[in-house]
Amino acid sequence: MNRLREQHPRAVGDAVRILRDGGVVVAPTETVYGLLARWSDQTARERIYQLKRRPADKRLQMLAPSLAAAESAGLLPHPALPAIAAAFWPGALTVVAPAQNNDSIGLRIPAHPFILAVLQELGEPLAATSANLSGKPPAVNADDAVKGLDGEPDLLVDGGIVTVTAGAASTVLSLLTDPPNILRPGPISMDTIMAAIKQGGG
Repeated sequence: MNRLREQHPRAVGDAVRILRDGGVVVAPTETVYGLLARWSDQTARERIYQLKRRPADKRLQMLAPSLAAAESAGLLPHPALPAIAAAFWPGALTVVAPAQNNDSIGLRIPAHPFILAVLQELGEPLAATSANLSGKPPAVNADDAVKGLDGEPDLLVDGGIVTVTAGAASTVLSLLTDPPNILRPGPISMDTIMAAIKQGGG
């Protein structure tokens, strides 16, 4: 397993190269350390499930560089999404929205500078989940992020201790219902979200 500090001049480029080559990367996000693979790479996504021992019926989250990139990868347009994106992204809000083939996707545009830089250089969404064995607490430092995994990722990016949300998970909002509802409380309240949607005309 390769290990680089987040500030290393090669860190973003190496992460993008490894992801394009079908690898799995562990890196800090603004909430917790995450396991990352290209959204479109089914083999790499399966490795995430193996490393985490994640039940097959549990979805992976999409991290995207933009709303347009998410829609190119299967997310369906929704009238509330532009207002949500303008108000809260990049940030600690995950939105579950309708996707192609009668599916749904949990989408976030993350506020962590390293992950954003990787997404922008990669130019496509990532599949992501917290870097820990399924059922165990999420990790807020690099050593904890890999020590419990069932195997090793291809790259560990050490960004120190996650401080943006101090390890608090993102708010999860569902747009699958009308009105929308909160599936997991977090840093952003329902009142704040609804006010932004109303103001944006969504």
